[in-house]
Amino acid sequence: MRPMTLSALMTAVLLTGCASQTPETERSPYGVWEGTLPCADCPGIETRLTLYREPDTYKLTETYQERNGDVTEREGQWQVLPPTDPMDLGRISLQGDNGKVVRMYRRLPEGDLEMLNRDGERIQSKLNYTLRRKRL
Repeated sequence: MRPMTLSALMTAVLLTGCASQTPETERSPYGVWEGTLPCADCPGIETRLTLYREPDTYKLTETYQERNGDVTEREGQWQVLPPTDPMDLGRISLQGDNGKVVRMYRRLPEGDLEMLNRDGERIQSKLNYTLRRKRL
């Protein structure tokens, strides 16, 4: 009976160790950015971008104003792209499940992000495409 008791005790210890690990859904964010971006057919798109580390994943939530709860959520991988010129602080690329680029942002000196067009270039507009970094 003693070997059986020892085996049961070891199993309980192993299960307790596994249960104490932090689930992946509770990973801590690397950074959170928010802002209201321009919309072609609504007052604006309330945008929240959360970047996580290890693994480098993101969650992008976009809520279209005055559209009765029209919310889009995306998740996937993100990466920092190298600078394109000496004044560039780098760009952040968000990929969807299929590996295609969903969004691109330019890093700004204050820690904010500016949304770029599909080619990774600045959007030529007087409208504000900036997401402000939130303190964690």
